[in-house]
Amino acid sequence: MKNKLTYFITRSSMFGIGFFLLFKNTGKDAWISVILGTFLGICVIFIYKYIKEFFKDKALKTILEKTKLGKLYLFLFLIFYIYLMLIILVLLPMFVNNFYLLYTPKIIVVIPFVLLAIYMASKEKMVIESLSNLLFVASICIIIIYGLFLTKYIDFKNLLPIYSTKSFNIIKSSLIYASITSIPQIITINYTYTNFKDDLKNYLVATVTSFVIVLLAILTLGEPLIKIYSFPEYALLKQIKILNFIENIENLSTFIWYFDMYMTLSCLTMNVKDILPKKYNKLYFYGVMLLVFILATIIVGQNYRIIITLFYYHPLTLFIFFLLFVTLLIYLKKFKKLKNNK
Repeated sequence: MKNKLTYFITRSSMFGIGFFLLFKNTGKDAWISVILGTFLGICVIFIYKYIKEFFKDKALKTILEKTKLGKLYLFLFLIFYIYLMLIILVLLPMFVNNFYLLYTPKIIVVIPFVLLAIYMASKEKMVIESLSNLLFVASICIIIIYGLFLTKYIDFKNLLPIYSTKSFNIIKSSLIYASITSIPQIITINYTYTNFKDDLKNYLVATVTSFVIVLLAILTLGEPLIKIYSFPEYALLKQIKILNFIENIENLSTFIWYFDMYMTLSCLTMNVKDILPKKYNKLYFYGVMLLVFILATIIVGQNYRIIITLFYYHPLTLFIFFLLFVTLLIYLKKFKKLKNNK
C-alpha cells in the first residue's frame, strides 16, 4: 500500500521555521526561492532513491549492524531522529503558547503529542501508512477551503516589484527550502517501498501547498508584516471573516500543521524503536523518549536564545547530516560488492 508520509515530512519543518526563514531572507520574493528550492529538493530525493532501493524489503538495522562502520551509521540515524523530534517538540509548545494556551506549561502541551506518538509506535507500520492517506485528504481539503477564503484579501501590488531582493539571499533561501523539505525524507526508508515517482509526486504536492501559502501570505499581508510575524503562515489566516462577523475560524486551519508534526513525530518515534537493540528494547526506547522530552521542555525549550540558534542553524545542520548520508550510499555500494564476493 502506498503512503503519503513524504507529503507530511516535506511540510513539517516549514511551519514555524521554513516560512519564517524564507520571509526573513527574501521577503516578497520568497516564492522564487520555493520554486528554485524545489528543484534542489528533487535532486536530494533522487539521491535517496538509491539508498531506499538498497533497503527495499530489508530492515535498516539488519543490514547495518553487520559491521562496525554500519553500527556507526545506525548511531548517526538515531541522532538524526532525536534531533528532528527535538525540533518538533520545541516548535509545538512555542506555537500553542503564542496563540492559544498562553500560560500553559510546555510540558503539558508536549505530553499528549509524545504519548500519541509512542502509542502509534506500538502499532504496525501499516497503521501509520493508512493514517497518512486519510489525513492527506483532510489536509488538502483544509488548504483549498482556506485558500478560497483568502482570495478577497489579495492585493497583487504587494508582489511588486518582482526580484527586488539580492540574488545571494534568494539562493540562500532556495538552499534553506531544499534542505528543510527534502533532507528529512530519509526517515521513510523502512516504510512500504514507494518508488521515486511516488515520492516525487507527494513532494511536489506538498511543495505546491507551501508555495500557495507563501504566495497568499505575500499578497494578503505585504512585505513588512511577513517579516515581523514569527508564524506568518498562521497570521495571514486571522484576516478571514465570514459574513463580516464570524471570526477566529483560523483555529480550524491549525489541524493541517498538527497533522504534519504528528505524522512526522510518529514516524521518527517508530524509527527510534526499530533501530535500537532488541535486547532491553523497551528500556532503551523509553529512555530515549524521556531524553527528548527533557531536552524539548526543560533544557532547550526554556532557553529562547538556544531555540533561535537552533532554528537559524537548522538548514545547515540538515545539510551536514545529508553529506553523511551520501557517504552511507558509498558504503552500501561497497558493502554490496563485498557481500557478492563472499
